[in-house]
Order: sequence, then C-alpha cells, then structure tokens
Amino acid sequence: MLDNQVKALSTILRNNDIQTYAEDSFWNLVQAVLMQDPFSGLNATKSVKELIFHMPTVLFWDKMERFLFGTFHIYEDQIKMAQKFSEDNEAYVAFVKRQIHLIDALDDDMKVEYFAALTRCFLLTDLDGGLYFKLCKFLSICTPEELVFIEKCPYDFKSSNTAIISALFQYGLFTQVDDNETGTYYVLSDFAKALKQNSLNFQGGLCGQTRLISYEQLAPLNLQQIATKADIEALFNDK
Repeated sequence: MLDNQVKALSTILRNNDIQTYAEDSFWNLVQAVLMQDPFSGLNATKSVKELIFHMPTVLFWDKMERFLFGTFHIYEDQIKMAQKFSEDNEAYVAFVKRQIHLIDALDDDMKVEYFAALTRCFLLTDLDGGLYFKLCKFLSICTPEELVFIEKCPYDFKSSNTAIISALFQYGLFTQVDDNETGTYYVLSDFAKALKQNSLNFQGGLCGQTRLISYEQLAPLNLQQIATKADIEALFNDK
C-alpha cells in the first residue's frame, strides 16, 4: 500500500514539473499519490486536505511494522523482552516510548532493519540498556552509506584520513592511532565494533570477537587535545 504511493510520487518527481502543482494545485499532487491506494478512504472524505495529515502516521506505521516483525519472531520473544524489566511495568512503558521516538526519527528502511537487529540483540543477549540506546543514536545520525561502510569494514581495518573517515571520527566511530614508524592512522573505535556486533553485523556472528555489551568494556577514544597557552609557551621555552 505505502510502496505504491512512494512509487507514484517518485514517478511524478521524475516525469512531471512540480511547479504545475504549486499553491492550491498541490492538492492535485497529493490526490495523485493517495489514489494509488484504493483503501485510502479518499472518496469518503470531504477534502484531500483532511487526509494529508494522516500521511506521517502511515509512514510511521510502515517503519513500526518492519521493526516489530524484525525484532520479535515469535510471541515468546515479546514475553522475554517484557521480562527483562523484572515486571516493572512503568520502566517497560518508558522503554517502549523511547523506542517509538527513535523509530520515528529513522529516515531509511535499512536503518529500521539495523534497529530491529539491535533490539533483537538486546532481547537475546546481556546488552546494557545504556549502550543499547547509544548505539541507537548512531543509527539515527549516520547516513545509510556510512552505516554500510562500517558494516563492510573488517574489525582490524586501518586507514589514512579520508572524508568519510573524518565524518565518522567526529561521531566517535573511528579513533586515531599515532605510530612513530607509520604515522597517524584511523581504526574502528570500540563504539563502532559494538555497533557492528550488536546491529550491523549481528546476523553474521562475532567473528572471534568478544561481544561488547557495556560501557565498562569500551576503550576510550583517543581525543585530539587542543594546545593551551601554557603548552605553547613551554614549547617555545624548550626551543
């Protein structure tokens, strides 16, 4: 149902001058998209404007469907998830509400699938809730292309600085290594390794790695320190 509407809009954007749909004519574009769904209820409303406000809801529930069936394969999975909260219903409700906010922010089907894999990992392993939500944030801020890049990187990946490396470095997914012989290079941070193990590459197993399930297991990032005035003065004094 939703796929037909997306295809209709894509066809219009590819073949039609959208300027012809400017101002009040914009509702003609909306109608052209919604009519691809015979069950949209378009004919039952007084105006197409009454339906447009429901489109974000449709998009949300499309993501929710992908997420739910990607996470919970059987009913026992749902029970097991609830049991993780030791029958604290308020904590479980807060957890679900937080998940809803995260799902709503995801802007790509692939991200929804990664999120489902991460949540299934949380269900099946001892992944800490704090680290789980941190990894969720990485899914939100990274582009799909960046996530695929990390997914394909081996755990011992090393690289000089590039545009994509520098972007991921800013997110904390790469860390800097300084070597007297080879110079500076960049490697996956433990945050990136945790993201791979628990989400991006969850279906592929650990590949000999120890699963990173809590902040306590993660090595801190090698952060570039800004030189202070005292550091600069000491440098000149040494000379």
